[in-house]
Amino acid sequence: MPHRTIIAATLVTAGTSLAAVAQDAPLTVAMHYTQEQAAPLLACLEEYDADGVTAQYQQISYRDYLQTVLTGRLGGQSPDIYNLYSIWAAQMVDNGVLDTPPDDLVSFVTDSYAEGTVDAATIDGTLWGVPTEVSAYLLVSNMALLREAGYDAPPATWDELREVAEAVTTRNAQGRIENAGFAIADSSSGAGFVHPFYALLYSEGGTPYSEDFAEANFESPEAVDALSLMAGLTQDDITDLSVDAYDFPAGGIGMMIMANWFKSEIAAGFGDAFAQDVVASAIPMGEEWRTLQYAFFMGVDSNSDRPEEAWALVRHLNEPRDGGPSCMGEMLAGLGALTANEADNAALPEPDAFTAPFVAALAEGRAISQPNVMQSAEIEGMMAQTIERVMAGEAEPEPALSGLDVEVEDILFEFY
Repeated sequence: MPHRTIIAATLVTAGTSLAAVAQDAPLTVAMHYTQEQAAPLLACLEEYDADGVTAQYQQISYRDYLQTVLTGRLGGQSPDIYNLYSIWAAQMVDNGVLDTPPDDLVSFVTDSYAEGTVDAATIDGTLWGVPTEVSAYLLVSNMALLREAGYDAPPATWDELREVAEAVTTRNAQGRIENAGFAIADSSSGAGFVHPFYALLYSEGGTPYSEDFAEANFESPEAVDALSLMAGLTQDDITDLSVDAYDFPAGGIGMMIMANWFKSEIAAGFGDAFAQDVVASAIPMGEEWRTLQYAFFMGVDSNSDRPEEAWALVRHLNEPRDGGPSCMGEMLAGLGALTANEADNAALPEPDAFTAPFVAALAEGRAISQPNVMQSAEIEGMMAQTIERVMAGEAEPEPALSGLDVEVEDILFEFY
């Protein structure tokens, strides 16, 4: 036998062996949740056995998730299933990372999930997976501080918010804030500045992009008004950026615009006083208020050796079980997070007083999906820097947003 024939035969044998090993290996589900947070889901994965197909969990850091996925894929290593933040989806689709769902799974999603949440998992008209965690932003108030300042209810308008925040804010002899009437979250992830800005922008009737994402709308009057409202709180010394809204559970912050996922940490901080003292209410922009919703969704890697089995596992994890919630629904409920799966919501207990307004915002169409635009993470980082500079008094809203608009459109031009 010629030498090259021996080599070829060896490679075929090795390839066959590797394929067999791959077929016997558990399907891998990659998420950003810790083992403790994902405990109900881990139990489902440990029990899963579909004709010999098993599953295992892989935790990837939220902050490094997208980069880890893209880098690992270049090295030929990728999980079978992802749980993805919706704004990463456009880049992953553009890089060919995601598999197209089968028709029966598309029908399952469109029949079972709220339309706005389906949009979060949709790129260019194609659905790429099953929506999982959903979050919306509302005003969250520490009523103990508001009552102490003479207010029995959260504000309903921005002028009222300014009044209440100013009344709640106290400073020490050095001028540093002790109790903050209002706080913005730490900007390290971008979301702390960007997501409240989206909520105000939508409430003003604006949109961040044109419908086809070819143009940015950050220099629009609505965007300037939204940022001016945020900046007015710091420019008028009602609050400052030294206070981090993520410290709300400690009890020294009166109000913040925050998502429902933070509930478990707030509840842990407030303890027995949580039900009485923490209230979620409408974005304080009058009757026409709107807000932002964002979502995660579960998709399958296009390089998976077993796409059919992977999609079957995705459905298994998200389909209600015998009158009870799905594996994902049970896990999310334990975290204080939301699912837009109607059957899950019917199987779960009625939401408590804190969670009910978030559920209503989604059900009433008040919550608008975060835009799935290319390079979203990069763009939102730029947005956060711009908003922070304006709130710090280093720039004025209109010229700062005009500059942002130009920078963002330079990015959009590459893709749209």
